[in-house]
Amino acid sequence: MPNQQSSIQPDDIISKVRSGSEISNYHIEVPDDDNEEDVVILRESHHIASKRQRVEAHETLEPGVEVVEPMESGDVQTTREGEANNAVDTTVLPLENPKKRDVSLVERFTEEEIEMHIKSLHEGSVELKDTETCQLCGDGLLLFPAPPLYCSLCPKRIEYEASYYTPQETINGAQHQICNPCYRKKRKFTLSGVTITKANLLKHNNDANNQDIEEWVCCETCEKWQHQICGLYNRDKDIDKTSDYICPHCLLKERKSNNNMGSVHENTDLGAKDLPETILSDFIEKRLKRRLKEERHQTATATGKSTDDVSVLDDLTLRVVFSADKISHVNKTFVDFLHDKDYPSEFPYRSKVILLFQKVDGVDVCIFALFVQEFGSECSKPNKRSVYFRPERVTFSGEALQTFVYHEILIGYLEYCKFRGFITGYIWVCPPPEGEDFVMYSHPKTQQTPNHENLREWYKSMLDKAKKQKVVTNVTNLYDRFFVSTCNNSTAALLPYFEGSFWSDKAEILSQEIEENGNEIMDADVKNIWLMQELGDLISNKRENLIVVDLNYTCTRCSKAILSGLRWFCRKCENLQLCQRCHDQEEERPGEHTYTMDGEEKHSLSKVNMNVQPTTEDNDVILGNNNTFQTRQMFLSFSEKHNYSFDTLRRTKYSSMMILHHLHASNELHHSQISTGGLLKVTCMGCQKDVSRTIYYTCLVSSCNYRACTSCNNSNNVLPRIHLFPVVPSIHGIPPIPIGAFEILEALLHAHACKHTSTGSCSYPRCSDVKTLFNHSEVCEKQRGACNTCTNFRMRYEGAVQYESSHGVVVFSVKDLVTLQ
Repeated sequence: MPNQQSSIQPDDIISKVRSGSEISNYHIEVPDDDNEEDVVILRESHHIASKRQRVEAHETLEPGVEVVEPMESGDVQTTREGEANNAVDTTVLPLENPKKRDVSLVERFTEEEIEMHIKSLHEGSVELKDTETCQLCGDGLLLFPAPPLYCSLCPKRIEYEASYYTPQETINGAQHQICNPCYRKKRKFTLSGVTITKANLLKHNNDANNQDIEEWVCCETCEKWQHQICGLYNRDKDIDKTSDYICPHCLLKERKSNNNMGSVHENTDLGAKDLPETILSDFIEKRLKRRLKEERHQTATATGKSTDDVSVLDDLTLRVVFSADKISHVNKTFVDFLHDKDYPSEFPYRSKVILLFQKVDGVDVCIFALFVQEFGSECSKPNKRSVYFRPERVTFSGEALQTFVYHEILIGYLEYCKFRGFITGYIWVCPPPEGEDFVMYSHPKTQQTPNHENLREWYKSMLDKAKKQKVVTNVTNLYDRFFVSTCNNSTAALLPYFEGSFWSDKAEILSQEIEENGNEIMDADVKNIWLMQELGDLISNKRENLIVVDLNYTCTRCSKAILSGLRWFCRKCENLQLCQRCHDQEEERPGEHTYTMDGEEKHSLSKVNMNVQPTTEDNDVILGNNNTFQTRQMFLSFSEKHNYSFDTLRRTKYSSMMILHHLHASNELHHSQISTGGLLKVTCMGCQKDVSRTIYYTCLVSSCNYRACTSCNNSNNVLPRIHLFPVVPSIHGIPPIPIGAFEILEALLHAHACKHTSTGSCSYPRCSDVKTLFNHSEVCEKQRGACNTCTNFRMRYEGAVQYESSHGVVVFSVKDLVTLQ
């Protein structure tokens, strides 16, 4: 009966008639009198209709049966008599089935992916006592994790199966909960300015009654029922209920019977790779692929295995899903406390959210999230040129390899910030309390919540790798940086301010307490010293958890970033870094420098010219339309509201699918709004892909103006040879940055010219690097193509020569360079 799904939807009419913990109070009734019209009535009930009851009622209905809303008791006969007296024809006609599909992600799977998906559904499920089961996973009714409830007074989380109390009505549109310990302490409670007595509170238990039930969907072909999550059924794509859902089993049979094995049904579901690319995501993703390849080769060499026998975490996609400018507002009391220090009342920053997806059984599964705050060069001190972040991850298997990936993503992000001119990064080692979530909602039970020590070691391991890769110059902690100072001008005004951070919250509370204790007549400097002492005592105990990362160099004496000019340092005293001004003062503080063991000879200082980016201007894609990712709390609440949990693999697949659906829907809406504003469409000249909203490579010669998307540029080895592309892609409306193209070619010419004439070090940019390549190419004994260094150098040279000959324009006279063998 193909039209029955249009008439009755157990998910939408029975199971979906609930909100939060409310379970449907309706069941299906079919009149026994054959003379009466076939009308299905939903009556109120105090129990949940079993799936068998719903299926039996479903099977007894004929085409044209109408489902009506429940009526008041005793009104059925009256209504029918009234209808008989009316001249209006109330005959219900069968609905035409348009046979539209495209409601399940499985439709875009290959046969192998379908079989792997079905196999994965039999692992990790929890079965409740129910007579009916899902034909895919074998389980019956399944409960979602209980949504977290917090006391409105403590505010601690109310434990599962614990009692709590709520007002009989919402207060100012908000629902409040009071935990049992708080309830026993008082007789009256003040919630949102309203006083409530115990007599007006209702008692509840935080148990299964607060848990939602997974919804079901019926296959149009076999008429069997499955969990929507098991079938990867996207209910948001079937709002009008006119689509046919086909289960994975029937989809396989259909393809075999039609002899179209290997073909994939046309499906509009977009994956992670279809999300807009950004300069940041392109940088980290390329770097990650390179590091995975290197790690695989190193592991094979160390174990004596072939690289093909070494497991690798592949099918990874990294995207920036949110990027927008925001302002962090400082507590007014704290600003007034530091009024003599001209402390800013707000700090502008750019908020970004990075997600990592891995293809699992045909589904892009979200396994990593990173929320970052970037305070650029335009921001006031002390936040100027700093970044603040806390990552989140989901782990099902392959912990060691996934840790390598997560570490490299963080190192790649730090390296990107370093290139842009950021100086300092701040990390707060603060794992969520056990049972609570930070970004992803409801983690797997097999993934243990790390304690402070384990998480701190996890970060330390990452930062040690970053130092070896010369991404990080120094690692210290907040206490040693700002409270154990060699100078006497330590003040709270030097502390960076991040909303929600441990030290910022404590500084605001302490400053308010000092002001409230009647210390108006106290000198401002004395107050500042008092605040730093109190705050230092609190931070001292947590110093190892408040990590400070130096991306570029900071002067040891004046604590100012060394952006340009000479930087003086000691090769033996790693922590000594001096700017030109402090070095010229020739003042040495006790303990600042180390002498030789005989105490007579002092270590000599070396110098290097610094050329940090003068501005951290971010000309990347703006993705501020995904409001779900405005903050981590908003995304977590969004996931809790829609039961997008990550506690099992099957739910992680479904949640990731729905999150991607919301992201793409938001991007399409934003794109349509921009299109109406007159934004010109820009396409890749290779594959004709629309690159108006993403990044692409454009030839640096104005007479050419060739555009290539990242996919064409990465997969086509000819394009970089016939076009002069920059290393960094650009976005629509902003000209490309020529760094990495013209500069490298200029360095080739310069290095060749000064190769036999320069006796000392050359200050020309990239000169030493290119000369190293020249020297390497002369002594390299590997066969042609076997050395990556020679191959990359040769491609640069040949690409420049081929570019000149193909365009007929001499950009650089590179033909007089040494011919590479």
